[in-house]
Amino acid sequence: MNLRIGKKIIELRKTRGMTQEQLAAALGVTAPAVSKWETDSSYPDITLLCPLARALGTDVDFLLAFEEDLSQEKLGQYMVEIITLAREGKVQEAEEKLNGLLHTYPANIPLKFSATAVLSFFEMSTPECKPEDKQRWMKLKKELAWAVHDDGNPAYYLPSVSMLVSLALAEEDLEKAEELLKETVTDTGDFTTLWVQLYIKKGEREKALETVQRRLYQLVGEVRTCLMSMLGEDLALDPDRTTEACCALQKLDDIFHVGGGIGVGLFAEVYLRAGKTKEALEYLEKLAEQLTKEMDPPNPLLFAPAIVPGPEQLKWSKEIRMVILHSLEKDACLEPLRSEERFQRLTKKVADSLENK
Repeated sequence: MNLRIGKKIIELRKTRGMTQEQLAAALGVTAPAVSKWETDSSYPDITLLCPLARALGTDVDFLLAFEEDLSQEKLGQYMVEIITLAREGKVQEAEEKLNGLLHTYPANIPLKFSATAVLSFFEMSTPECKPEDKQRWMKLKKELAWAVHDDGNPAYYLPSVSMLVSLALAEEDLEKAEELLKETVTDTGDFTTLWVQLYIKKGEREKALETVQRRLYQLVGEVRTCLMSMLGEDLALDPDRTTEACCALQKLDDIFHVGGGIGVGLFAEVYLRAGKTKEALEYLEKLAEQLTKEMDPPNPLLFAPAIVPGPEQLKWSKEIRMVILHSLEKDACLEPLRSEERFQRLTKKVADSLENK
């Protein structure tokens, strides 16, 4: 049980569109005094409770009421009950139950966030709802999303931004949508789709395309990393899984041309571990051949103009070729191949590429 008068004052004040200064003026106190109430550093004098309640559009009982904590388990049960009512066509009853919960737990952020999803469900489940119902749900959803956003809870902040951006785009408030999206620049959430929607609405289709292409390039790189990790000796996957991962990585490289084709060296190691020296040699020969010419650029049909590497970026660096040559000459796993004439030729080819450069 917690007395959370500070959060209640903040929420009610913002709902009424009041600043701390305006509320202070209405009560004849200073703005710093209101600030202390809202942070629970101090509490309003008893003589101010009635005027404070009136100014905030509520009553003293609500301001002073102890708020019972709402567990995640209980919250989930409530949401199921409300959605079940809506599915049964009892949307009015479901809405009343939701509003009752919001009134009982006015400072509960998980409840507010869940309520935004439930309000969206009301709209989807009742396509023939009255316009005034739709407007009321939308208004409440927006208020709740802003409350979650302003609270700053890390678990709900980015989802609240996503929801508010979607609402702003639906209302053609492109300035607000862009302002919100800029809050996410340093975060890890994926807002690509929302950025694309914003650019398209602004008529900036080239920016929309480049945004998609950069995200695609990043995702392909992440998928390649995952597949290469699956091929590592530490995981010790069974042959079928390893072969499938090899095939997937090969197809990925064939389509997107990301990574310069360096994956063939890993394929050689995989086949060598499986005792397939012929296949291992074939992939090592492919690797040696690739090191003597420029890399293929990332698939231009998918990545240009966002990703267009310069000529120098398509050349194998001396450092990379030296590392590969060292592996060919020293790695213990390649020892069974060193007596093979084909292996000696491909090793010489890599060495010659260093001298020629």
